[in-house]
Amino acid sequence: MATDPAAAAAAFDAAQKYHEDALESLDPADFRSAFGEYERALSLMGKQHPATQFYLGTCQLDYGDYVSGVNNIDAALTADPTNFEPSAWQRLNQGRSSLMMRCWPKSVEIEKGQWEAEEEVKPGLTHGSGFTRPLVRVWDSTFTPEELNDLDLTARALMKHLGQSEASTFWYSEGQVPRNAIEVAIARLRPLVASAMEGVQMPRSCGEPWLGCEYWVRAQTNRRGVASHYDMDIGAKKRGRVLLPTMGSILYLSGGDGANNLGPGPTVIFSQRPKALEGEVSHSPDMPAAGEFVWPRRGRFATFPGDLHHGVMPADDDGHRITVLVNFWHGDEHRAAMIPGLPSCILAPQAQPPEWAMHGSPTVSESVSVDASCP
Repeated sequence: MATDPAAAAAAFDAAQKYHEDALESLDPADFRSAFGEYERALSLMGKQHPATQFYLGTCQLDYGDYVSGVNNIDAALTADPTNFEPSAWQRLNQGRSSLMMRCWPKSVEIEKGQWEAEEEVKPGLTHGSGFTRPLVRVWDSTFTPEELNDLDLTARALMKHLGQSEASTFWYSEGQVPRNAIEVAIARLRPLVASAMEGVQMPRSCGEPWLGCEYWVRAQTNRRGVASHYDMDIGAKKRGRVLLPTMGSILYLSGGDGANNLGPGPTVIFSQRPKALEGEVSHSPDMPAAGEFVWPRRGRFATFPGDLHHGVMPADDDGHRITVLVNFWHGDEHRAAMIPGLPSCILAPQAQPPEWAMHGSPTVSESVSVDASCP
């Protein structure tokens, strides 16, 4: 029972506003303000309000404080299990999975040091003789600083557009005229994806036509990470079918910008593929035999087979991480009828194409191929 219902309601509303602002700004101060208002609301309710405790936990997960977030959500669901939707339990499981993504800081720093020691970025030259483990292919210097600035602006506009819709991703079809700078970038990067398909371990023949790609922008704190997962058509999964893209890829819009300046929180790709078990997806093999880290660097592009298990390691860092995620789909007419679509995947709004969209792709052709290695 709230000792001061009006004050508790005001604190909760303030917490929600700070939380909303934090998700847009990624400013730690906004997250801390949200924590404080949620905790004040709980205190005014005598610490007995599972819904408010749940929202506090989700805010902590969004920031990357997984221990506190999981504890608060678990306590809320335990106190009132019948008053929450299935999505609340999913959020708890995602938080627990993200906790498992943490690794020993020393081993991560050693591996990061190996990347820094091995990489000497020389635009226009191919670095190394290819990656040592055939899970991922990485390029640096894929776009000029001016082009990356245009991509920043487009990324922000697309995130805002998705935030005002029921969709979570955009679709860019084969043969479609690019509708924005990111789609121009995708068209320019596609030859790199095609070349990577010739070198990595593909689970199936990819001689079928390219259908297009699904893409979205992810902006979050470095503390948050991303729980390990498989990219798949969620609509198809709800219908009992596991449908995965041919190739996954990441364009990093944040991170370091020099040979010895890598961002925290690497992407990690495991040598595991999914197997369906009574409608749920499990791993094959149960434990990965190999894994590879890709450290963030502004302008870096990485691609890997679309059915590989992957995630992002959380980092003890208050910076932010912005990436464009692009899944490439191939297939025949039957598969084309099942690729991501409405309502979760939509066409991007038409935008003024950047000036460099009218030129060729010298930057991509001169990009630096980087060896990908793991500890």
